[in-house]
Formats: sequence, C-alpha cells, structure tokens
Amino acid sequence: MSAQLSKALITTKQYKSQGNFFPPTPEHLDYPEKIIQFGSGALLRGFVDFFIDKANRQGMFKGKAVVVNNTRSGRSNLLNDQDGLFTLCVEGFEKGETKKEYIITSAISQALPAADHWPQILAYAENKDIQVVVSNTTEIGITLQEDDNLQATPPASFPGKLTAFLLARYKAFGGAAESGMVILPTELILDNGSKLKDIVLKLADINQLEEGFKSWINEHNIFCNTLVDRIVPGEPSQEKQAQIEQEVGYKDALLTVSEVYRLFAIEGDRDTLLRKVPFLQADEGIIIDKDITPYRERKLRILNGGHTISVAAGFLCGLETVYDCMEDDVMSKFIKQVMYDNIIPSLDIDQQMATEFAEDVLDRFRNPFLNHKLISITLQYTSKMNMRNGLTFVRYYEKHGKVPELMCAGFAAYLLFTKPVKKEADQYFGEFQGKAYPINDNQAAYFYQRWQETDLQNPSSVNQLVEKVLANTDVWEQDFRKLGDFSSQVAKLLLAYVQQGVRKTLAEIVK
Repeated sequence: MSAQLSKALITTKQYKSQGNFFPPTPEHLDYPEKIIQFGSGALLRGFVDFFIDKANRQGMFKGKAVVVNNTRSGRSNLLNDQDGLFTLCVEGFEKGETKKEYIITSAISQALPAADHWPQILAYAENKDIQVVVSNTTEIGITLQEDDNLQATPPASFPGKLTAFLLARYKAFGGAAESGMVILPTELILDNGSKLKDIVLKLADINQLEEGFKSWINEHNIFCNTLVDRIVPGEPSQEKQAQIEQEVGYKDALLTVSEVYRLFAIEGDRDTLLRKVPFLQADEGIIIDKDITPYRERKLRILNGGHTISVAAGFLCGLETVYDCMEDDVMSKFIKQVMYDNIIPSLDIDQQMATEFAEDVLDRFRNPFLNHKLISITLQYTSKMNMRNGLTFVRYYEKHGKVPELMCAGFAAYLLFTKPVKKEADQYFGEFQGKAYPINDNQAAYFYQRWQETDLQNPSSVNQLVEKVLANTDVWEQDFRKLGDFSSQVAKLLLAYVQQGVRKTLAEIVK
C-alpha cells in the first residue's frame, strides 16, 4: 500500500524533479508564513497556491499561506495530515500539444478552522511578515451580514472575519501605514475587491468602530478587484485518482487537477503590488493593470459567451462534452467561426488581444483531460444567455447593420433545447432522440407555457413564439425587437432545425 503524502515522505524518499514530476526541495518545506488565505477549495489550491509555489521555486517570495477555513468541512484535517502538501496535476492542450505535469505544492503551512482556532488566527494579525490576504469563499461569501458580531469567536461571515482581523492588526501596530495589507479576493463577482472593502467599512460603521480604523482601511490597505480564469474541477473521479496515485507512487487526499491555461488579472498599481506581493511576478498568467475591464470583457464574451451560444447546438447534434464538439467537424467549425466572425468583431477592445485570447480558448475547449459536459453548462441557461450574449447581439447589429447569423443559429438551438415536454414535481424535462434531459432553468415554467401554445409545423406559430420570447423584458436586458430581422432569422433557423435537424442545418451555414 502506498504511503500518504507528507513532509516525512518527501524528505525520506528524497524526491527530485524529473520528467514531468516536480517535488519541493527541503528548503521549500520550511518557509515562513506570509499570507492569510480564507478558503482551501480546489480553485485556490490550483490557482493562487500554484502561483505562490512557483514564486518559491524561483526564490522570489519564500513564504507560505496560513489557511483559514470558514467551515468544518474536514479539509483542514486533510491538509494538516499532509503537512499542507498536495499534488497539482496540470494537464491540457497548449499550442497544439498535450501537456501534463505533477507538482507537489508546498505553498500552505497549515489549515485552521475558524470555529476552533479564532484567537490563534487573530494573533497572526500581529505578525509583520503577513501582509497579504487572499480569499475564495464562493460568490455569496462577499455579502453584508448586518447583525454579524465582530466580537464573536469567530464572526459568522467572511467579511466579518476579515474586519475583525484587520481591526486586530490596526490595534497591534497603532494604525501605522506600513501595517496595511493587500487583499486579493478571487470570488467570481464583478468588482470583488471594491465590494469587499465597502462591506468592511459598513461593518465598521454598524459596530461604531473608531474613525482612525476606517481611515487606516481607506489610506493604507489595498483591496484589489480581480479576475480569475482557470478551470480547476472538484475532486477527480475515483478512477482518475487511482491512476494518478499509481503514477506518482503515493496517496494524496487533496489531489487537485487543473487545466494549463491561467489568468489572474489584478486591478492596481503594478509597482506597488509587486513590491508588496512579490509572488505576483512569478508567472506570465498574472496581469496587473489599472483597468482590467478588457480582460473581463473578453472572458465574458469569448469564453463564457462562446460556451453559451454553442452548447445547445452541440447537445442537439448528439454530442456530450465540449471536447466532443471540438472533435466534431460541424461543431468545431461553428464554435470557431462564431467566435471569430460574430463575437470578436462586436467587441470594443483591442482586436489582436481578443483574437489571441480566442486561440487560447479553442485550445482549452480541445483539452482531452477535462470532461466538461454540455448538459452542465445549460444550468440557468437563460440567465447565462442574457448576461453573456445579449449585449453581443446588440453591439454586432449596431456596428454592422445586421444580426450575427451564427449567433442567431446558436440562439435558435437554445430555444429548441429549452422546450419542455413534461413536468415532474417542480422539474421540467426536454427530449432528444427519445431520451429525457433536465431543463434546470429559472425560466423553464415560462418556456413550458410558451411552447404549449406553439405548433412547430406552423411557421406563423413559430414566429409568434420567437417574438413573444424576445419581447419578454423580465428576461432580457436588451430590446432584441429593435435588431432588424433578428426574430425572423431565429424563427427560420428554428423551423429548419425541426424539419431537417440541427446538424444538417449548421452544416449548411458553416464554411
């Protein structure tokens, strides 16, 4: 039976970097603590901790993160049992070739559940070497809980814990300028740093904290807005876990898998942040800019929008995963052309920057190691279509005086996919090739009603369906009825899908 990953195993076995296997050196194992990390989920392990570890290997940071877990998930025990070590398997498709690496990551010193170790965690506020806070507490983590007790052991919310920690630091150093911290939230919400800072200041007001503390927060602490982009799935399957453990020769309860691509876009002054947070210069995937809007825009429109506009078409072509789409002649052409011919020309950002990003996205879609199921991407499909693609339709029309044909094809496929044929309890189901599939969409009941009124063999009825859907201002932030022949184009394609199938229709459209 293989031994468990630990410091003792690393030192006893005297592992050395070879091939695609990269263990830490004994020096890396004993670096001091310099970061407070709220959360220990897969994204932080495969993203921020990856960057910290890489900086340590380059000798530019020489520090570790203390993990604060907001829940008693059991992950703290797993991390501590392995002395903070875990294996990151980086695998994917890059520049025409598959890539696979195993990195034993030593960026974490220990993990402390807040509920059991809050006084110890607050004591870290007195450590002058700890100057950085990173977090990933899910999107709902950055919310204001007005009745949060900052004196509790611990406060209930993540912003409450952070406020209490910063207050302890303010008191420990008398509000000195140099004691200010850099806060790097990685939660997937717009302006995450600004929102977190606003909540900290509101909690200070609610709890009637002294004005000096609020001034110290405003003047000497840096809350950065960030954008994170890397696919780091949850736990690998039992089969994949066993296969990797067989390859590396030890057991790892925190084995983490990620794709090759990574982007950490951080809004702020580059010189200041690199001085205060040296690990941010460790990797080309870290971008520091005074405005990260272009990076956010290209991710939302090209990557997320590309997924959303193509997923129903792929599913209705009988495919199961994003990788399957890229291996399919019709769908691979559709995805590439919808990005290059419809989405990119609509963007008000540097076109070369957008094109290079699209090339990376296509590489990511071709990743044979990620089992990214199309049906999972359809979760809350209507909301995603609105947020990711609604503005793209409008921008393209305004720039070119016509609707984007390929995106119309994707939209028509979305409408056909969201055609519920039955309801069981509160769950709606569509049907494809005689098999039911779930429609997990907040608008499923609305579509059930609309489709009940529609005769798919009657062009007039289909036109009415499309017009009613596009006129629903409770769903769409854009007024699609102003976009010329958008409605008639979508209706025509929808009828073609019904009469001859999605694959044959798309094959006639793509070049």
